[in-house]
Order: sequence, then structure tokens, then C-alpha cells
Amino acid sequence: MTAKLKPVSIFFLAALLVGCGGGDGFDTATYQNAVGAAVTKEVEARALAVDTPCDSVLQCGVLVFTDPKDQCAMPVYKPYSVVSATAVAAKTASDQQLALAAHARELSPQPLFACPAYASLPPVLACVASRCISWSGGTPL
Repeated sequence: MTAKLKPVSIFFLAALLVGCGGGDGFDTATYQNAVGAAVTKEVEARALAVDTPCDSVLQCGVLVFTDPKDQCAMPVYKPYSVVSATAVAAKTASDQQLALAAHARELSPQPLFACPAYASLPPVLACVASRCISWSGGTPL
């Protein structure tokens, strides 16, 4: 009787493993392309985000980026002039980078887990000598 059940047991075990992710469905090329797209978009956004001109802090903004490979990525901020000729393109590229990074993290082979709760506030901005900068307690960052 056990000899007859052995092939059936092996079949069900294999089906269970495949159904629970036991099969290797990770596509390295797709993941690497997604990470590369997010990194390229960040480089583009940073190149477009110039810190001049500004006459007041109201003409300064901050772009946000995240690491496409870190499941619990902390945001990274970059001050820029919202009145520069490339400001709209920089903001668009930054928004696209956030979406591409999130997509890359969804494709990641790293196991999904709950990230610790944290609050990351954007930097305080200032316009100093016609440049938008991060400002911390009277000291430029």
C-alpha cells in the first residue's frame, strides 16, 4: 500500500511547492532593468534640478528620491529652484523615479516584511545668494 502512495505523495508535494512559490519564478533581468530605470531616472532628475535662481524661499522646492533596492528605503531630498527653466521637467522625473523605484522593489527577490515605522521630514529650505539650499539650525547642509 505504501508503495502505491509514494508516487502520489511525491506529485502532491511537488505541486504544493510550486503553488507556494517553491518554483524559481524570479526574473533577474526584469528586476535589474527596473532598478536600472529608477537609477537612470534619478540621475536625469538630479541633472535637471538646478538650485538657482531664487529671490526667496518661496521659489525653492525639494525633490524626493528612494532607493529601488531597499525595501525600507528612507527618502532622499534634493533642493531645487522651482522657477528654473528645467523645474517642471525635474519634478516630473523625480515623480517618475519614485514610481520606478516602487516597481523595482515589488519585483525584488528580497522577502517582503514590515518596515519599522519612521518619520522623515523634508529639509528646511532657504534661499541664500540666489541658491536654494537645505538649512539646519542656521547652518547650511
